[in-house]
Amino acid sequence: MRVTCLQENLSRGLALVSRAVATRSTLPVLSNVLLQSEDGGLRLSGMNQQLAMSVWLGASVEDEGAITVPARLLSDFVAQLPEGPVTVATDDETDSLSVASGRYQAKIKGLSAEDFPPIPTTGDEREVDLATDLLADVIGQVVTAAATDDSRPVLAGVSITIGPDHIELAAADGYRLAVRREDVETGLAEPVQIVVPRPAMVELQRMLADDPGTVTIGLSETQSQVLFRTSTVTFIATLIDGQFPNYPQLIPGEVDTRVVVDTQAFAQATRIASLFASSGANVIKLHVQPGAEGESGRMVLTSNSAELGENSGELDAEVSGDGGLIAFNPRFLSECLGTIATERISVGTSGATSPGRFRPVDGDEEVETHSHVIMPMHTVS
Repeated sequence: MRVTCLQENLSRGLALVSRAVATRSTLPVLSNVLLQSEDGGLRLSGMNQQLAMSVWLGASVEDEGAITVPARLLSDFVAQLPEGPVTVATDDETDSLSVASGRYQAKIKGLSAEDFPPIPTTGDEREVDLATDLLADVIGQVVTAAATDDSRPVLAGVSITIGPDHIELAAADGYRLAVRREDVETGLAEPVQIVVPRPAMVELQRMLADDPGTVTIGLSETQSQVLFRTSTVTFIATLIDGQFPNYPQLIPGEVDTRVVVDTQAFAQATRIASLFASSGANVIKLHVQPGAEGESGRMVLTSNSAELGENSGELDAEVSGDGGLIAFNPRFLSECLGTIATERISVGTSGATSPGRFRPVDGDEEVETHSHVIMPMHTVS
């Protein structure tokens, strides 16, 4: 193989696929990146036990071929090269890769491409096309609620349900739940639900944010993996085996008190209250107070620490119901507010011991297709 491409494109592609390369593996080839000429360009691929990723780069191909070389070494070396053309060429007799750019050159020892596991494929009948920016936004609005440990493996992932006329993502860690539904025509005859590991979804969101266009979602023939493919990148994740909780029944329907406040003001008050909460009981209390007739109500956020002191912040609010007190974990509250893109947010509660329901407000209506549910914290007063 002998291929020439631009340094900036090669460096960007290597940085992307390196996220899928195994850092520790009993199979040495999984610590390598696969380089292969394909369709008049260069394809880079990396893989670990949970996910695989490949990137196609436009390039000038003089000779066809393929090889695997240590991903970190190649990525670090190419990143330091000057801008301009970079030529990579294989020596099949020594299983090595020559890399040359201007006055710099290197020869990196590798392993045969035949040792690299094959990248899974999908069947056309189980593929759905979506806008990349749409899927990236939806992932960002739910992935923070997924568990970060494997004590309950199915909660360490994001549920993706694809129906004939919608796609819905959900994540829960036992203390909170995030759900986002988007109405789209998928062409599927029957709904399909899968659970994708949280780390894979985080990487997928990052990938989609830098790749505008369309993404194809497809299941592998064994239905043990899911594929996400754009015009230049292919991303494959191993699915979590297990039944995701019946989350729709966890979203409160009717609530006793509904509060509508400015999202940015709420987020700022939460950040300020978190400064005191983190050194104390790690609790932010929301005191909801209806206004007198003809007047707006208010929501007061308080936190305290025996070592640092106490804090309170007041927000104007539209309050329906009797109001009351409810407390939340500061991080859960901050991460929830960070996913709300509308100017106003609705908080629904039914008492200090019932879950809080958070939804964006568009105009005067709650956006019921986007919900966060957070379990309350116990407070003495």
